[in-house]
Amino acid sequence: MSLNLELFGKIDLSGLDLEKIKDVEVPDFAKFEPDFKEVEDLALRYSHYKNLIIIGNGGSITSFWALYKTLREYRSQKKVYLLSTMDPDLIVHLKESCPKDETLIIPVSKSGNTVGVLEDILAFEGYQKVAITTEGKGALYQIAKRRGWDYLDIPLPIGGRFSGRTSAGLFPAALVGINIRGIDEGASKMYKSCSPGVPVEENPALKLSAFLYALDKKGYSEIFFPVYSPQLEGFVSLVIQLIHESSGKEGKGQTIYGSLAPESQHHTNQRFFGGRRNVVGLFLRVESYEHNTLVTKVPPDLEDIPLKDKDLSLLSGIPLSKAVEFEFLGTQQDTTDQKIPHATLTVDKITPYSMGELLAFFHYLAFYSSLLREVNPLDQPQVEASKNISFSLRRDYNLGGGKNGR
Repeated sequence: MSLNLELFGKIDLSGLDLEKIKDVEVPDFAKFEPDFKEVEDLALRYSHYKNLIIIGNGGSITSFWALYKTLREYRSQKKVYLLSTMDPDLIVHLKESCPKDETLIIPVSKSGNTVGVLEDILAFEGYQKVAITTEGKGALYQIAKRRGWDYLDIPLPIGGRFSGRTSAGLFPAALVGINIRGIDEGASKMYKSCSPGVPVEENPALKLSAFLYALDKKGYSEIFFPVYSPQLEGFVSLVIQLIHESSGKEGKGQTIYGSLAPESQHHTNQRFFGGRRNVVGLFLRVESYEHNTLVTKVPPDLEDIPLKDKDLSLLSGIPLSKAVEFEFLGTQQDTTDQKIPHATLTVDKITPYSMGELLAFFHYLAFYSSLLREVNPLDQPQVEASKNISFSLRRDYNLGGGKNGR
């Protein structure tokens, strides 16, 4: 396993009913087997496009974005844009920047009825499109059929936030050259390690979810999630969605907020250490970098410039990978000294396999966080409620004459 979990804080898990977990059925997202040939063949057909605009919301796009940020952002020759809003200024900018003959639009919506996605599609009339939606269901599927677009299916039992291993995550990933089979290999292995029948001592996702739940019961209602790698920053939005949308129900669940570190040390550390003591830390970091040998070199004419109680020469010879590690250790040690409970997730190295493991780990973390609170991990009633309200406002605006200048 390329992922290492460490827990810090004296938390007694014996009071939690973890026995009930072992009898839970393996969820559909962990049983799903992708059709790699279908995804890879279609990606090859559209590989000549220079620009990709992924239209969607939440899990329809956050899983791909996490994979793209970690594995291809620094290397891809394609320009990738996420469009999760109907903001007219952004849409005009994208249309001006992305010529029709060089741009592929990928609308993603499991239900096929996400109104904002449909509005964005209509704003890009005349562009080539490949739809990703549930076959036979919703307006997006009907549009794709009527217009003769290629489309890929999102299996009905798998929720958007758990859809990273479906075509929603894998098709755009394949388009930018990510090894999607490596991702699936890592995810499949982690799903087995975290499945309901695995005891908590050997099950990292259950262990962390139980740790966080026990702390929630002791008043730690918030989770601070600093990520010590720009490549891993894409997981912040995905994890926030997974935790909030899965376990934030019936007046239960923790609030999680994340940020790129060590930048977060210059703002949220003040809240973490100086504010109300209701925050548990969850640190995500990388052990080994691709460029571990990059070392700080201080020019001779600058060596004598004072720096704290030393001078700049102190920095010479320190690998930048160690500098990042020292920043993390500084915060982690301060957290320990102040007796703030926290957990550390360390990825040994960023690879398709390890990112598949991390994706699957967070899926099960959200799943168990919900089961421990006895809420449904797979629905999102309040999300649907606000969607219905916004649709009714569009209807009232249209039927009430708003479009004519009301």
